[in-house]
Amino acid sequence: MKNTPPSHPSAKSSIKRLGVLDATLRERTFGVSFSIGEKLSIASQLESLGVSYIESAFSADNPSEVEYLRQLRSLLKGIAQPVLFIPDSASSWSLGGYLNDTPGSWVRNVTIRANSWRSHLWREFTHKKVEPEANLADLKKELSSLKNESRREVFLFAEHFFDGFFEDTSYALSVLETAMECGVNKLVLCDSRGASLPEQISKAVKLVRTHFSSTDDLILGIHCYNDLGLAVANTIAAVQSGANHVQGTVNGIGDRSGSTDLCQLLPVLTFKLGYEALSSRVPKDQQLASLKMLSDKVSLAAGFSQPHQPFVGDFAFAHADPIHVAAELHNPETFEALNPGLVGNRRLLGVDDSSAVQSEISELGLYTSDREDVAKKVLTRMRELEAFGCKFENAKASLHLLILESLGFAIWPFQVTRWETSTSRSINQSSSVVGTIEVSVGAQEGRYEKTLTATEKGVGPIHAIDIALKKCLEQEFPELRNLKLISYSLNIVDSLSGTAATARARAEFSDEEPASALTAPPSSWATTAVSEDVLDASIKALIDGYRYKLIFRSPSAKYSLPDWRVAMSWRYSDRW
Repeated sequence: MKNTPPSHPSAKSSIKRLGVLDATLRERTFGVSFSIGEKLSIASQLESLGVSYIESAFSADNPSEVEYLRQLRSLLKGIAQPVLFIPDSASSWSLGGYLNDTPGSWVRNVTIRANSWRSHLWREFTHKKVEPEANLADLKKELSSLKNESRREVFLFAEHFFDGFFEDTSYALSVLETAMECGVNKLVLCDSRGASLPEQISKAVKLVRTHFSSTDDLILGIHCYNDLGLAVANTIAAVQSGANHVQGTVNGIGDRSGSTDLCQLLPVLTFKLGYEALSSRVPKDQQLASLKMLSDKVSLAAGFSQPHQPFVGDFAFAHADPIHVAAELHNPETFEALNPGLVGNRRLLGVDDSSAVQSEISELGLYTSDREDVAKKVLTRMRELEAFGCKFENAKASLHLLILESLGFAIWPFQVTRWETSTSRSINQSSSVVGTIEVSVGAQEGRYEKTLTATEKGVGPIHAIDIALKKCLEQEFPELRNLKLISYSLNIVDSLSGTAATARARAEFSDEEPASALTAPPSSWATTAVSEDVLDASIKALIDGYRYKLIFRSPSAKYSLPDWRVAMSWRYSDRW
């Protein structure tokens, strides 16, 4: 797939630049609270991406926000500028003094909120009545204080702008005019309820741009909420109508349904519309290569993820329909709007199709003259296992082991011959969990030369068994020392059976050891197993994970595979 994005029609006349403000660390999200370390890590990655501004909530009496700002000062390298979002509780009309006396005094950019919706200020449904003219007078005093006492750069956050614009255009514009009169040239129009449609956004932005056409240095921004699911579309409509500054959050987190998702917006602006949105010296096709990593970091810190999220979701480029898979194998552009590598993601192909299984055989570097018959055999076995609850789409390592078995190469570098666990607990005391495992190793002509045993303590029975298993195996297979279990999950397959339900375990591994020429390049792989015994399912998944490492990733290449000469390279040009 070509990495060169199409240009926007107007790109020939001039380079179209946009400012980007990230509000991930400012927006309040129900149930989400970032630690200081998580905030600093996210801020660092945002700056590496090339975001222009990083906005944070600020309150001088919040110790965590104070400490975050203190450490942020030495963290940022000058690519991104910090912005403080000033709370309404800050002392009115003396904001300059308020900021100068706080740990945020070094930050030169602030955001001030002002309501632009006339009826929202004084009608019955507002919780805090303010006369429309008093609203303008208060805003003028606040901005004058900032300009006179601190000389900071100010973003005016025009709340409820679009609701106000279509109710009373004159008053909504007067809020912006008041800010301009006080020397503010950064105006951010906010769709605070997320209730606007793209054509409404477009109409309002065009009128604002025309109204202030004499101001050459005007920064006209857009901040949309996603209550109608239109935040990204509305932001794009604003940009195409004259906005030159966009705001949003990583993964679209925020109040209610969230804000504009920068992980969706930036790829569209960069690769589909041809805008220069990031402060980056790397070529455009590499600028968003860390986008998925940033998305994953925020998801981990927030405690939830969206696997089908466009561009950066784990399944954003996952193809399950057999027709789609076949087409993707021929030409990825068939069902993909963008090369996943451009945003740091990867393509996943389902295997519920003979051609897909054949492709997996080819990718493994294995050879068989009866590949169609083998593929059918693999599919038959897959469907038998899927009927019991197995899922191979996100556990390709188990599929690869199944392919080996279907080729007549059921390789077992070791055999677990016995395991047991015990858990004891006394009242008001922590539990004691012990796992014991017995492993046969040293396979020679179908027999094992010796047996190893280990007993270990763990936080739970599966953890204890895993530690004991790895301890045994490392004695015989030192290459396993660099192996890490990075993800483990357990799901109930048939909940109607209650506590006797079948369990599906999935284990994901990461290899810190650099891949040699004989091994596959992916640094992680996953296995799955099902059983009516939770421990049995888990241990089988762990065993297969270690087997996969020894068979396919071991630099010693001690196990015979079908035509190993073909498998000397992960990707080879001589396909069948």
